[in-house]
Amino acid sequence: MTSSTATEALAEWATDERARGFDEEVLERAQLFVLDWLASALAGRGTEPGRAILKYTRGQPSGDALVIGETVGRSAEAAAFANGALSHIVEMDDVDRVSIVHPGAVVIPAALAAYRRDGRNDKELLSAIVAGFEVAIRFGSAVGAKHYYHFHNTSTCGVFGSAMAAGWLLGLDAEALTWALGNAGTMAFGLWEFNAEGAMSKHLHTGHAAASGLRAAELAAHGFTGARSIVEGERGFFAGLAPEGQPDKVTAGLGEAPLALPGVSLKPYASCRHTHAAIDAAMALREELDGGRIEHGTISVYQAAADLCDNPSPKTPYEAKFSLQYCVAKALDGRSMGLDDYSATGDVANPVAVVVDAELTARFPSQFPARLSLELSSGDKLEREVAFPLGDPENPLSRERVEAKLFELAAFGGATKEEAQGHLDWVDGLLERVRG
Repeated sequence: MTSSTATEALAEWATDERARGFDEEVLERAQLFVLDWLASALAGRGTEPGRAILKYTRGQPSGDALVIGETVGRSAEAAAFANGALSHIVEMDDVDRVSIVHPGAVVIPAALAAYRRDGRNDKELLSAIVAGFEVAIRFGSAVGAKHYYHFHNTSTCGVFGSAMAAGWLLGLDAEALTWALGNAGTMAFGLWEFNAEGAMSKHLHTGHAAASGLRAAELAAHGFTGARSIVEGERGFFAGLAPEGQPDKVTAGLGEAPLALPGVSLKPYASCRHTHAAIDAAMALREELDGGRIEHGTISVYQAAADLCDNPSPKTPYEAKFSLQYCVAKALDGRSMGLDDYSATGDVANPVAVVVDAELTARFPSQFPARLSLELSSGDKLEREVAFPLGDPENPLSRERVEAKLFELAAFGGATKEEAQGHLDWVDGLLERVRG
């Protein structure tokens, strides 16, 4: 098959890479993302939406695929849905800043479901995750800011990544992978309207994308065809959902540019990533306050951060995760911004105003920057700008901190220390089994 569409080019790239194999260095990085994903999925079990998802999932037919923390297996699709939804609840899953996609929450659940079902080896699992991240991030980087205003990139673009990861593990050839990606695109969805009232739909987005990508790949394995021109077609993905996007970016430099997975960020705080640079700035400035009283504060951010996170009076813990004012106030008060720091609601102490800064907006999404300025009752002024919040590749989380995150989040979800250690041992064994 010679590629004439973007979808065909992606499929041919994947089959070529599967034959060559990825470098061990990127597979080791993928292993870290599996560990980080597990932490978020386990934490999701201890939440109200997580409990609802588990009740729903327990009513589905049993099967061979595992839902994280459960003892009875479910169908591959049911497990992919549950694991995808659970891992996006506490807002601590990975995020790629350029595409604004949380790839782990959609790609890893689909990959695990296919891996468990077909008994593929660990190297194939990690490789499929690398390929899935690549495709999801490429779509997210191409859709543009206007798409992101209405649509949740993790869902609309992530479904392509989950289809790629599942298709890789199912051993699909280039033509079948093309069909899988084509049908994944016709199942892309995920609107931001839930944020107006703090509804639970965001978790549905990741669950749906993980399960739909898996379904598209499994159907393709049985000869079910999909649109070859789903990317650039007159009634395709970009024409319908991202008419001002740049579809050429989906395949630009494919096979030549560095892989996307190593550039993905990990999250240290349990809130929307758009709040993290401001949190880092607040944590830095609180060391300089020395008991001084804040008269006025300003958080300067890029437009997308203000669109999603300008909320001075969050009414629910979930809304607090999307409130720059809340996050900065709590960080200034000495909180670590972990899972237990988003319970209070209403007007916050140390009120700060959110303003959009054109220069910071121009740097987004290559950076997720913020500038915090504080005026004290003494007349002193403090200011701190953060370009790369903790967890970015330029400011990375250590392996030790990711392991600590696993134990913290597992406990929040109700897992014992021994159960968390078992998960860590399994992840550690992935590369050992690859090397062995």
